[in-house]
Amino acid sequence: MKKQIHSIALLIAVVMLTVSSCKKAEDDNSSQPSSTNGTPDISEKGTNPDEVAISENAERFKLHGYIYTESNATSQNEILVYHQHPDGHLSLDATVASGGNGIGAGPLGLGLDGQGALALSDNHEWLFAVNAGSNSVSSFRVHNDGSLTLASTESSGGAIPVSLCIYHHYLYVVHTGDANHPSNINGFTVDQNGTLSAIPGSNLPLTSAMADPAQISFTPNGRHLYVTEKATDKICSFNLGPQGVATFDQAFSSTGHTPFGFCIARDNFMVVSNANTTAPGVPVPNGASCTSYWGTNPGNLSPVNGAVPDHQSASCWVTTTHFGRFAYISNTGSNNISSYYVSPWGGIYLIHGSAVSTGPGSLPKDNCVAANNYYFYVLHTGTREIGGYHRAFLGDLVAMNTTPNLPEFATGLVGW
Repeated sequence: MKKQIHSIALLIAVVMLTVSSCKKAEDDNSSQPSSTNGTPDISEKGTNPDEVAISENAERFKLHGYIYTESNATSQNEILVYHQHPDGHLSLDATVASGGNGIGAGPLGLGLDGQGALALSDNHEWLFAVNAGSNSVSSFRVHNDGSLTLASTESSGGAIPVSLCIYHHYLYVVHTGDANHPSNINGFTVDQNGTLSAIPGSNLPLTSAMADPAQISFTPNGRHLYVTEKATDKICSFNLGPQGVATFDQAFSSTGHTPFGFCIARDNFMVVSNANTTAPGVPVPNGASCTSYWGTNPGNLSPVNGAVPDHQSASCWVTTTHFGRFAYISNTGSNNISSYYVSPWGGIYLIHGSAVSTGPGSLPKDNCVAANNYYFYVLHTGTREIGGYHRAFLGDLVAMNTTPNLPEFATGLVGW
């Protein structure tokens, strides 16, 4: 009943409220947008492309695709290839040895504690994976039928690689580090055969030896890298030179405690989850939030409308929809998914603290919106399943099915 009342209130807001400055802010990414009070028009006067995709004959968007995760097993890390059928259900097609080992349970008993253990190139031609147990990274050629062929495995250049990202032929990885190796980043070039070659001078420390990074990612224009540091409450930026060599730029103080996963929204805003933990793995009950930052492409982050609470626990993994209008957050401590709307000026607004329950003991982690922009998938780490959901109006999610027999410490989730 509360959810119905909330949805009705939002629909009324859509009809009653308009925002005169949104068009200017969207067209001019070189000027900092101003925040606004009240609830924005989520439908964007009927032109929200992320809503159109589910409102106009949604059946034509239910295309087949492929979803990937990794086992993260200590004996042999493997990539699991799932076929996404038109009705959204998944079937396991193959498992492929990754060329290295995983880390297993990890320090918190949930595998890797970060976002981005897997990455797909923009053209879906290459898949990249971390091997956290053997301190290496691997590349795979992706074939038209979704199958994989291992192309290259190289030392990652640090201890416990947790997250990686790709931009054109540059690959960067960030490491958690250990007692003998500080947290750091390292870069690679990727040639036409998928061979990885370390970039000299790209091995750089984070702001603290034990920064406990959660994610590394390129900006949309490829000129900067960002890393969230859970232990320091900072977001680091690195500039990328013409040969792919990164140099440290600056460290921004996070607006929100324990910055974790992030995604780019509307090309120039970065939506970051704030897990708000008092110690590793110990979240403040119902104390999590998300922050949107303007200035992603220029490399100068500035929070738009502060840390917006979702009233859940351990909000960690973030995915945005294809056009960047909605963000979905896995709340590991609350066993549910939150949904936010990202306005044209970059402000974020909570739609549902719990858009959908993932089930008791599910411990949701990595998530992704499938390439057709209609289906949403989540690793249910606690129950060893992949949860399948379809998007509905105004940020809603509807449970469809679960895919069982997920490896115990599976991590990373990407799809096309």
